[in-house]
Amino acid sequence: MRRATHGTRSRRSAAGLVALVLAVATVVIGSGPAQAARTGRAAAATVDLSRWMGEMRGYLDGRPLNRIAMPGSHDSGSWSIPADPGLCTSGWSYDAAKLDPRLAASISRAQSGSLTEQLDQGARYLDLRLCYEGGQWRTFHGAPMGGLFFDDATGEAASVGRWIDAHPSEVVIISVSAAAPAGADATEPLNRLHALFGSRVADRTELSPASAYGDFVRAGENVVLVDASAAVDRPWAWHANDVSDRGSYPAGNPSWWDILKSFFNGSPPQQVYDQTLSLNQAALDREPGPDAGRFFVLSSIVQPDVQIPQLFLIRLLAPFFPAAVRDNYLMHLANGLNSQLVTKLRTDWRAPGPAGHMNIVTIDGLGHRPQGDLQRAVIDINTLPGRAA
Repeated sequence: MRRATHGTRSRRSAAGLVALVLAVATVVIGSGPAQAARTGRAAAATVDLSRWMGEMRGYLDGRPLNRIAMPGSHDSGSWSIPADPGLCTSGWSYDAAKLDPRLAASISRAQSGSLTEQLDQGARYLDLRLCYEGGQWRTFHGAPMGGLFFDDATGEAASVGRWIDAHPSEVVIISVSAAAPAGADATEPLNRLHALFGSRVADRTELSPASAYGDFVRAGENVVLVDASAAVDRPWAWHANDVSDRGSYPAGNPSWWDILKSFFNGSPPQQVYDQTLSLNQAALDREPGPDAGRFFVLSSIVQPDVQIPQLFLIRLLAPFFPAAVRDNYLMHLANGLNSQLVTKLRTDWRAPGPAGHMNIVTIDGLGHRPQGDLQRAVIDINTLPGRAA
């Protein structure tokens, strides 16, 4: 046998080194993002918020939709309410709002980005409120109105439809409530949305809140239309009682004593945040019981009613306050709450009880947090031991 020369040994050594490097690279790459994409177990910290369900399908595929932790936006369409808005005459707060529409707008605007921007920021539940005024449907909150919804040129309905079509792995729940004067057709918004989304609308006679995420995706039905106004009795119109907040929605109509205390406690008041966090904690600790078959909307939102006197004072001293406070007071309050929500989601609410009960977390000011940390903190609940399918 011929002995290997120095040059042959060098070439073999070099080839062996290249093979070793390639082997190591294969292991590293295989255990990195490419592997995560194949298994559908992307990390919440780095997932693309516009496609997080699809990227995390390894955690979600066999999990009931009502046991997936997902961000939602509260009063989703209120982002387009202008500083000096028109008012919905059939809105529940019309009589109060007409006294000062600008003040009403400041405590009605709960979001800052469009509906598709909210979806891109991770929201998979939209709280859509529509008012029929002047022969057209507009988004609104309480009474202040935002933009036209079904308008061909500027309406948001069509853009939401395109988003749904372009994201078949993202299941979106849209709760639709309509305010309309007597004689108007309150069924129109839901019927028009059904026509827009077509076959992508889930049928409640075939699927339920407890059906697995993967079942919705495989059926090609990635939008759930909830008829919050109980106006439509069709298989594709999910009932309002398919959704429960389990007592987490902050109560309105505060007493004058509560308002007086709040006025002297400063702004934004911790008592407003404590009310929300206390209600949230109680709802998460409570066993679902008869609500086990429903969607659970944890209302992690602020109730600004107790703060109205302070907002009056701010408006009187308008030159001394930034527009972010003066004209967006609800968002100002939400920013203070949301930082505390992030802490709760990363600590107390990761315990087995609260985490196991979590489903939809509705948020004011979705997307205002740096790097989407609030949405990511919600989504990360799905990766905890015992929650992955």
